[in-house]
Amino acid sequence: MRTILSFVLATVAVLAAPPAARSAEPPADPAPEIPRMSREEALAYVAEERLSLVPSNLVAPIMNGDVETVEALLSAGVDVNDMTGMPKPVLRLAASSCAGKRLETETILTMMEVLLAHGAKVSEPAPSELSALMVAAQQCPAPVVRRLLRAGADMNFKTSLGISPLSMAFIVGNLDAAEALIEAGARLSPEAAAKILEGKKDDARAVALVNKARGK
Repeated sequence: MRTILSFVLATVAVLAAPPAARSAEPPADPAPEIPRMSREEALAYVAEERLSLVPSNLVAPIMNGDVETVEALLSAGVDVNDMTGMPKPVLRLAASSCAGKRLETETILTMMEVLLAHGAKVSEPAPSELSALMVAAQQCPAPVVRRLLRAGADMNFKTSLGISPLSMAFIVGNLDAAEALIEAGARLSPEAAAKILEGKKDDARAVALVNKARGK
């Protein structure tokens, strides 16, 4: 009798619970573990590796997926948003490491977590032809795109030619990235959708995604 009563109460609780709110928030992928260093540990690492505390020393380890060195430099005092000597802002640089699939997705995501943990800006305040999300839309798998979106990347960013990250993902054929952007709420104007479809009419998945992304 007690078992039946427990079952009934549990069923009532489930039925009474409010439905989950729908959101355009990108689904969360499993968060990678990131290394943590105290300032003392970081300074010891920097001294042992004979590194200088300058932003330009972040470039090679970011591109090579050397998470430990990046964590050490940032924990030792390098400003993650200081562009001095940097060819690109750090998150854009991290997204660039997707090119050629040289690094595993997990490594790139871990690098981004380290950069974000140290305050890396996701959207740049100054006008630019490329944002981190735009680079990811071209070159990265869906989990990297979703991580940038969850961090606040602007999916409505456009280049001077009016190209958005979603349009770019379609242009280069990165349909996994396109799908991640659409799931987050990115949309195409009717004009952009028509233009993209001109060269993709034989690609069933691309056509389905474009139709899903058409602005209303």
